[in-house]
Amino acid sequence: MKLFAAIAASTFIFAGCQSTGSSSAKAAPGMINDGCPFSGKPVGEGSPTADWHGESVGFCCGGCAKRWNDWSDDQKNGYIVAQK
Repeated sequence: MKLFAAIAASTFIFAGCQSTGSSSAKAAPGMINDGCPFSGKPVGEGSPTADWHGESVGFCCGGCAKRWNDWSDDQKNGYIVAQK
């Protein structure tokens, strides 16, 4: 039963991440981050992005970009501040 709970929890944590990204991606010009806020995988040119108060945030995949929308304004602001 504990094994099932651990598997279910890990599936939930990484749900939505559909990246097969390369570890050699270069940060795209104007993007505030080098790694996805959720998976830590590299982001770069061609990565999905979201704009937040004039800052471009990159994601490893569309699933993570959708997760950004679920964050509160405080979480988004905190992430932006931490990247500077």
